[in-house]
Amino acid sequence: MKRLHLVLMTIGFGLTMTATQAAAQSPVLHWGSDTRAMSQEECMKRARFAMGEQGLKVSGEDASDVAGTGSNVAVLVTCISFGGRTFISVVAASPDSGVAERFRNGVRSLVMGPAS
Repeated sequence: MKRLHLVLMTIGFGLTMTATQAAAQSPVLHWGSDTRAMSQEECMKRARFAMGEQGLKVSGEDASDVAGTGSNVAVLVTCISFGGRTFISVVAASPDSGVAERFRNGVRSLVMGPAS
């Protein structure tokens, strides 16, 4: 429930749209997930780094989530450790589908790196 609340707050506060734009177009979500042979701490470190590299400001963080926002995009990275592997989910939201896809892909590649 805490994660859902963070996602909703990030989307609500992170997207800078006028009331007219918000009524005309809902945010588009792009997401992807996988596991990697890394610790949860390393995943969180990479998530914070990826936000900065993609020009996003870290706008929230807890033990397993890092949220970042830009002028018209919000990204949430979730890192959950399962033994020697970590489940990683990257979700991006924007009123522009291309922007959401680009940020999801950019953050995801920096956090996940090559398959392991």
